[in-house]
Amino acid sequence: MKILIYVISILLSFTNFSNADVENILKEIKKNKDLVMGFKNVKFLDGSSKNNWEINNSDILKSEKKTRKHVLKIVKKADDYPVRLGKQSLRFEVRHGNGWGWDKKNDRERVELKICCINKKITWTAWSIYLPKDYNVVFPIRTMLGQFHNDGDNPPAFTFENQGVLIPGGYWLEVDSYVGGNNNNPKLLIDQKDMLGKWTDVLVNAKWTNKKDGFFKVWVNGKLKAQHTGMTQEKIDDMLFHIGIYRSFLSKTPGPDPTQVAYYDEVRHGNKCKKLKLKELGYSCKDIESQTFK
Repeated sequence: MKILIYVISILLSFTNFSNADVENILKEIKKNKDLVMGFKNVKFLDGSSKNNWEINNSDILKSEKKTRKHVLKIVKKADDYPVRLGKQSLRFEVRHGNGWGWDKKNDRERVELKICCINKKITWTAWSIYLPKDYNVVFPIRTMLGQFHNDGDNPPAFTFENQGVLIPGGYWLEVDSYVGGNNNNPKLLIDQKDMLGKWTDVLVNAKWTNKKDGFFKVWVNGKLKAQHTGMTQEKIDDMLFHIGIYRSFLSKTPGPDPTQVAYYDEVRHGNKCKKLKLKELGYSCKDIESQTFK
């Protein structure tokens, strides 16, 4: 009987991911179809897949477990956490002082899930994001809530920001100047008031190229909200996809900065819209693909 109780306790320690460490959670996310879909075969350009799913900044894993246990959790609908579909979602949390390694030295704090790589020529990527009603905007600190980033020295090509140039809150698309965008003219995708306490569904269709025939389209809650045409990467390199919370230029405020929490769910990827099974979320690929940007 004692042996049976011991075995059960061990199994429970691995299935209760709301209390599991970041390393174990990362392993679970990769195979959890309730959270992610379509990333099974994503690889680096050289064909390898080792370490293609990472916690960003990876220095988090060098810290003491007790100081990082809050940063990323798999949470359950049964425990009254927000879930877009199914039974689970991902909870990200950044607290004052959550800068490790390079981030700490460079005025930053973050916890992100980084997936490599979005390397097909044309891709479809979707995610749902939930900001609690008591979510804290930390403007003028810059907060990213998603990004597509070439694996190199350049800044991210496309970022999903929690602020405009002089406007706090909301969800904005910023296209970096090195792919022909204007960093001082981000596009508002949805107002802050329309995000709090609700799920926001985001869909991206992109053609990755360093030539002029590329594009990057963004739908929010089924409506085409932004479109960039032209090059989408400076060189043909691994394209990384990030979700989570990343805040920078912390010295713009005296601090301490408030805690930020965001939930993500239904993170999906494929080379065609239909591969994402958007009907489950209430959308039609026929309708999505028929929309034009005005």
